[in-house]
Amino acid sequence: MEEQEITLGEEKQTKKLVKLPEQKKAVKYLKEYVVVFVAALLQAIALHTFIQPNDFSPGGFFGIATFIEYMTGGSFNAGLAFFFINIPLIIWASFKFKKDFLIKTTVTIILNAVILYLMPLIGFPTLEVDPSNGMGYAFILCSVVGGILCGISLGLLLRVDGCNGGTEVVSAIIQKKYPATNISWFIFALDSSSVILSAFFFDASKFGGYVVIPMILSIVKMFCSSKAAETLVRGASSAIKFEVVTLHGQELGKELTTELKRGVTIINARGAYSGNENQLLICIVRKRQMAKFKRILSRYPDTFAYVVPASEVYGIGFTHNAKEGEKETVI
Repeated sequence: MEEQEITLGEEKQTKKLVKLPEQKKAVKYLKEYVVVFVAALLQAIALHTFIQPNDFSPGGFFGIATFIEYMTGGSFNAGLAFFFINIPLIIWASFKFKKDFLIKTTVTIILNAVILYLMPLIGFPTLEVDPSNGMGYAFILCSVVGGILCGISLGLLLRVDGCNGGTEVVSAIIQKKYPATNISWFIFALDSSSVILSAFFFDASKFGGYVVIPMILSIVKMFCSSKAAETLVRGASSAIKFEVVTLHGQELGKELTTELKRGVTIINARGAYSGNENQLLICIVRKRQMAKFKRILSRYPDTFAYVVPASEVYGIGFTHNAKEGEKETVI
C-alpha cells in the first residue's frame, strides 16, 4: 500500500509539472493573438479612416486592393480584394516558413478583410479632407498618421512572428534568404512600386489637377510606416558605441565607469605606423549620454575617438537577456 501511495503521489506531481507549462503556453498564445487583433485593427483604421477617403494609395497589395474597390465603384470591398489576392502568396509562403508564422499571417489577413468590410456597414468614421475650405494641408497629416498606424501594426506583428500579408510576405521571403537586411525597408521598396498607379486611378481634381501629389502622399505614408515599424522593433535598443585610442586607458576608463555608469573594455593596441603602445577603449552608451561622454574625452586632448551607431544592443543596462527556450522569430 505504501508503495502504491508513493506512486500515486509521483503521478500527481508529474501531472502538475506538465499542466503548468501548458497553462503558460496558452496564456502566451492568447497574448500573441490579442496583439494580432490589435495590429489588424490599427491597419484597418489607417486605411478606412485616413487613406482611402483622401484618394492616395497605401502602397503594395493594399494599394492594389484599393484600386480594385475604386474601379468597381465600391461594389467590391478593398478588404475582400486584399483577401483574395493574398491566397497565392499564402500558398507560396507555406513552403518557406514555419506553421506559427503562417497561421498568424493568415489570421491577420482574414481579420483585415473582415474589419475593412464591416467598417462601412457600421458607419465607422472617416476623415475626408476638403481642400476648398482651406484645409488642404490636412492631406499630409492623414498621410503621416496613416503611415504611423500601419507601421505600428507591422511592428507589433513582427514582434509576435507574423505580418500583414501582401508585400510583407514577399519581403519576409527575401529577408529569409538575406537575413542581414532590414525587412521594413524591403517592404518600403516593394510598396513604392505600386505608387505610380496612383496617377492613373485617382481623381487629381481634388489635388488641383496635380497627379504627382497623391504619389507624394503615398511615399510619405510608406516612409512613416517603415520608420514607425523599425522604431518599434529596434528603436528601444539603439545606442552609441565609442572606440577610443589613448595612452590613458586606465584613467579614462575609470572616469567613464564612474560618471556614466557604463562598462568599458580595454584592449592593448599598437600603432601600425609609429609602433607606439596604446590602449583601445570600447564603451556603449545611451544617446542622451553622448554629450557627457564628449566632455570627458575633452580632458584627454591626445586621444583619438570615433563613433559607431549601434542599432541593437542586448544585455545588462540596455535590454533584458533572452530567456532560455525563448522563441526565435521567423524573419
